Amino acid sequence: MKSCLVGCLVSLALSGWLVFAQEEPNSDATAEAAEFLKTARANAALFTIQEVKTGKEIERVENPVFRYKEVARGSAQGTVWIWGRKGRPAAVLEMIRHLDREDWFCFHATSDEPIKLTAKTGQTWTPKSSDLTFRPLPGAPEPADSPAGRFRQMKAFSRQFTSHEFWQNARHEMRILPVPLHRYEDRDRQLLDGAIFGIVLGTHPEATLFLEAAQPVGEKKPIWQFAVGRSGAAEMVVNYEDKEVHHMPLIETFPPPTNTYWRMILKAEGK
Repeated sequence: MKSCLVGCLVSLALSGWLVFAQEEPNSDATAEAAEFLKTARANAALFTIQEVKTGKEIERVENPVFRYKEVARGSAQGTVWIWGRKGRPAAVLEMIRHLDREDWFCFHATSDEPIKLTAKTGQTWTPKSSDLTFRPLPGAPEPADSPAGRFRQMKAFSRQFTSHEFWQNARHEMRILPVPLHRYEDRDRQLLDGAIFGIVLGTHPEATLFLEAAQPVGEKKPIWQFAVGRSGAAEMVVNYEDKEVHHMPLIETFPPPTNTYWRMILKAEGK
C-alpha cells in the first residue's frame, strides 16, 4: 500500500518537473529555473507551522508539489508547497514571484485543528479554522479496493468538475489539472485515500480540489467526499456534472491574519 502511494507521488513529481523542463529548452532558461527553485526553497524555509494545542511543528513536504509560469495575467512564476507529511495537509502555500520584483505568499488552512504560522520576517498567521467543508460526492460509487483503482476513480471524478471565476468585471474559465498535486492517506482517521487537484487559470492555481475516500463516523462503508480550498481572492464557482457544488465570494486582497486564507508580500532580494 505505502509503496504504491510513494510510487505514485514520485511519478507525479517527475511529471511536474518534465512539464516545466519542456517549457525551458535552453541552458540559460534551465539555469534560471534552477535559480528560481533555489530562491523558492529559501522562501519556504522562512515559515514554521505548529499545532496550536500541542506546539508540535508540522513538517513541510520537502519539494514543491507544483511549479508553473504565469501567462494569463503577466510575467510571473510560482510554486505550491504543502505542510503535513501524513494524511490531509495542514496548510497549502502558493508562492508567486511577480516580474522579479516581489514575492507573494498565499496560504490557506486545510487542517481540522488550529495551527499557527511564524515567519522569520516577523509575521504570524493564526487561522481560526480550515477553509475545507467536506461533502459526499454526488452519485459516486464505493471506493475501489486498491490504490490504483481509487486513483483511476479520482481522475475520472476530477474530469467531471468545471470551474470559473469573476475578476475585474469579467468571467474567466478555469480548468482542473488532470494529475493530482499530492496524494495522501491516514488510516488512523479512517482516511483511506486522498488527493489534491489544482484548479487553475492557464497555469496559475486559483483553488484546490480535495477528493477523499473516507469512512465517516456512523457509516458502515467508506464513501467519496470532496472539498474546495481557496488560493486566490476572486469570486469562484465550482461545478460537478454541470451543477454548482461550491461558491466562494470575492474577498479582500489582504485578509486579516486570523482568516483561513491569508497573504503577505516580501520585496524580492536585491530588488
